[in-house]
Amino acid sequence: MAFVEKRGLRSSQDEYSDVGCWKRLRRCLCFMSLAVSLMTQTVTPGQAQGLSGTNSGLAPINLNVRETQLAQVAPPQFIPTDVTPFSVAPERNNFSPGYKFRIFQSLPERLWFNSTTEVSQRLDTNVFFTYSHPKADYAFRILPNVTVGYNVLKNTSIYANYFVIKDLFAEHTMLNFPTTQSVSWGLQHNIALGRKTNLQLDFQARELWQTSHLRQFDFLPGATVTHVLNPNNIVFGSTLLQLRGGDYFVAPTREIDPFYTLGYLYKRGAWNLVVNDTLVTNFRHPPFNDSIPRQSNVSMIADIEVNRPIIKTLPALVAFVRAEPIWNWDSHKAPGLSGFDFRLYGGLRLSVSKPSYYGAMDNMRKQIMESENLGPPGSSKGHPTSVNPNNGNTVGSASDSASGPINSTDSDNEATSSGVQGKPKLKGI
Repeated sequence: MAFVEKRGLRSSQDEYSDVGCWKRLRRCLCFMSLAVSLMTQTVTPGQAQGLSGTNSGLAPINLNVRETQLAQVAPPQFIPTDVTPFSVAPERNNFSPGYKFRIFQSLPERLWFNSTTEVSQRLDTNVFFTYSHPKADYAFRILPNVTVGYNVLKNTSIYANYFVIKDLFAEHTMLNFPTTQSVSWGLQHNIALGRKTNLQLDFQARELWQTSHLRQFDFLPGATVTHVLNPNNIVFGSTLLQLRGGDYFVAPTREIDPFYTLGYLYKRGAWNLVVNDTLVTNFRHPPFNDSIPRQSNVSMIADIEVNRPIIKTLPALVAFVRAEPIWNWDSHKAPGLSGFDFRLYGGLRLSVSKPSYYGAMDNMRKQIMESENLGPPGSSKGHPTSVNPNNGNTVGSASDSASGPINSTDSDNEATSSGVQGKPKLKGI
């Protein structure tokens, strides 16, 4: 009897134990199903893969991650010498003048301007500027550049500049969306260091739009020295300091970038050779915390260009071929700032310009006044003699115009980028 009671007690305990286990299991299953339903309703696809952007510090998986990165930073295809105005681009036109229209002579003598439009196609061997596994592509570029200035003094002028760069890539089309624009105003002063050497001091304040939601502001003080060895050989050197910030007239708050350039120009017949090399050092983070991009680096950009006018009656329209090797270092292999890139350009460039005649006209007025006051030997006072406008400073030379560096010697009467052929018509004398 006692055995039967114990057996019945055990069976009841086992039954109670089994019922408790089932209840606990059902509760666990309910909690699990509830948790799963909550996760499927509130968790993003990236978090469901364990890539929480707030806790682990890793970004969610995004098939368009490259496009997203490009929308937040400057486009990688634009090198510093593309978007920073410095003296190399005007120097290319020293031997090939901008097209002169007769109507320009009716404009104010203190006004000067130059407009250059470059259309090119290039082979680019490392479009993303990566340290390894470079990606090559073929790109089309259009680059209009307009500068308008006014001489406030004989060798000092104020000016405004605007340019646009648009690239279209054949394969990596995600690089097509940015259209880079730059608007600036500046102050320029020319100092003649002898008959063949010119020093040009320049200061710019400009805004640069490189992509959506990215605006840059730069102070750009610079200096350029140009020396004419002979009518067919010119050497030049320049230095420029780029002080970059994020807000208008608030700089530097993002980076400081010194530029150093050396160059040489050679002319033989209708052919022109331009060789220059630029060293750029970018100081970003540290010391600045808002740099875009944040990584500092050093770049060297060399340009070797051969150009020639394609129409004799229109010397301002030139065809050119340009090789551009680019080296980057001290970037800790950061994408967009690393590796070696080689670019091979081919295209057309058209230049239209008007120099300032103010300095030349002022010199000619002084010469005529002196001849009227002194008079030639053996003649009465007040009877002027013929005056050669090329005595002293030539029309449009560096000491007369602030529209560009020195372009020719006194014995060289060929038209230059800031020169003009023939004797100008005197006004107000």
